[in-house]
Amino acid sequence: AALEAFLTEADAALVGSYSAVLYGSAARSQYIPGVSDINLMLVLDNINSDALRALGKSFRAWRKAGHTPPLLTSRAEWARSADAFPIEIADIKSAYRVLRGPDPVAGLRVAPGDLRRALEREFRGKLMRLRKGYIAAAEDPKALGELTRLSAGGILLLLRVLLGLMDRDAPGDPVALVAAAARAVGFDPESLARIAGRRGQSRWKCSPDEFLGYLAAVEAAARFTDELHLGDPK
Repeated sequence: AALEAFLTEADAALVGSYSAVLYGSAARSQYIPGVSDINLMLVLDNINSDALRALGKSFRAWRKAGHTPPLLTSRAEWARSADAFPIEIADIKSAYRVLRGPDPVAGLRVAPGDLRRALEREFRGKLMRLRKGYIAAAEDPKALGELTRLSAGGILLLLRVLLGLMDRDAPGDPVALVAAAARAVGFDPESLARIAGRRGQSRWKCSPDEFLGYLAAVEAAARFTDELHLGDPK
């Protein structure tokens, strides 16, 4: 209902055709209220000042309702973006719904080398931030629980894309996804699986040992991605 209300306003505001694409947890039927975003992207034929002003009302209402503002791009920009946003585009391609206009996703191709480098960079960046968070909150299970709740979705996304890069199935269920990634990468899934299953529990407390197990899984994924030789037998 919220999406349709937004798109009805966008229909009235925009001159010419545009595409609207729903992706992420909502497209996978894994949306968790209070945790997940409604990920929406608008692809316009052209973006100019008139289009930006016309969309202002609908964007403000969408944000006021607590939703992350949609991504906004032109068709020309989007067609040349696969090397700049390989993780995001690979994840969108794995599950999306076109709500308006022609499909802007199907024709894009992500180069495996670009994707591997981007995954390594993201795993290592998240690992550094998680270590910093652990140092600051090691004695506070409530704070560790909040840190895991807010960060686990990004880690699951990276694992899902990594499995896709390896031509392995990526289950939709978060716990099953962790198990599949653990088999492929070689880490103990226990802590990350427990965290993945509790992302919707805002008051969950994470013990220091559980968080260290979470860190170990991310460390293993970063190392594996660094050493991954594309084309090797899987």
